[in-house]
Amino acid sequence: MTTVGIVTATLVGIALLVWVVDLVRQDRLYAGYGVIFVFGTLAAIVVLLVPPLLRLATAASVALLPVPSLSFVALVILTFLMVYVFIQISVLSNRVMRLTQELAIRSPQQQPQHGVEGAAARSH
Repeated sequence: MTTVGIVTATLVGIALLVWVVDLVRQDRLYAGYGVIFVFGTLAAIVVLLVPPLLRLATAASVALLPVPSLSFVALVILTFLMVYVFIQISVLSNRVMRLTQELAIRSPQQQPQHGVEGAAARSH
């Protein structure tokens, strides 16, 4: 990989890191998902910046993929798409949680009775 390619890939990785951290900070992406993306991105950046690791990854890519140069573009698109999907899952889950809490607060009188009073009322 050329120096320009390494710099470009590193900048894409840094942009992904900044985006993911901002999403977690805004509570639009679960922290667990954010941790996975941050560690994965940092690992990819380390592989790019450490020449022996980069040579090993390049050899593996050439052995496994028919067109290794296109794999970078596909990986970048797939990674950003995955972040988007996990954002939508996080947003939907947060909405369901808020709705459930609101319903629980609005309807306490509809909950079944528990304890001694409930058992005594059912036995009569």
